[in-house]
Amino acid sequence: MFLRGATCVALAMVMAGCSMTSNSGDTAGLGSFFGDPKSGVAGSEANTAISVLVNNELGEALEPSDRRAAEDAQDRALRARGLGVAVAWQNERTGRSGQVRPGPVYFVNETSCREFTHEMVLQGRVLQARGTACETDRGAWQVIG
Repeated sequence: MFLRGATCVALAMVMAGCSMTSNSGDTAGLGSFFGDPKSGVAGSEANTAISVLVNNELGEALEPSDRRAAEDAQDRALRARGLGVAVAWQNERTGRSGQVRPGPVYFVNETSCREFTHEMVLQGRVLQARGTACETDRGAWQVIG
């Protein structure tokens, strides 16, 4: 188990080059997304939203019900055996929505991992985050980068 955890940490360090984009086509390194200047989405709000999506951190950009819907969709997408089939989520109360599209499963030292793309609609603009998750010994998927 320790080796599997160490492998995931090592993989996270390798995957530190994950990128995020807004619908404007700009890319930036993980954690340095400053929002879409044309959309009015403030950098801190965009950073919080992306942080929520990629790192499962709590933030003010999403209400708890938004976060639950996004996490549920992400979990279902990562557990799915298909490639690229988007799992959508929507919160009727807040108007926020998104989708998660999983990449192919690959193995690192017998640990299942996969990249994913999580899109979220925030103030009418689509924000996109890419991340990597690996399956734990208990079958849950943990975001590592």
